[in-house]
Amino acid sequence: MAEKEKAQHEVAEAGRCLAEVEAEMARVVAENTQLKKMVEERDKKISSLATELTTLKAAKDEAEAELGHNFDHTDKLLKQSFLRAVRQAHVLYGGSPTSGAFDLDH
Repeated sequence: MAEKEKAQHEVAEAGRCLAEVEAEMARVVAENTQLKKMVEERDKKISSLATELTTLKAAKDEAEAELGHNFDHTDKLLKQSFLRAVRQAHVLYGGSPTSGAFDLDH
């Protein structure tokens, strides 16, 4: 009879161990599923940020090109304005002003 009780005890212990293993396995599967979702969300965010970065770089390049164009245009307008002032001074003074010739680069 002692062997039968010992066998029953071992079977009961094996059942408890099996239940613990199954519970641990279920927990690991749930955690794995959660981690997969987190990885998918992270990948989507990375993709979104990469797209946004590309858009921002394109906008920056466009703004820099426009800034360069505006600088060139402003420089041209300033030179034209200076030359107009020189011409007006020439007309007012009946020739070059007494201070001498105007130098556009100074």
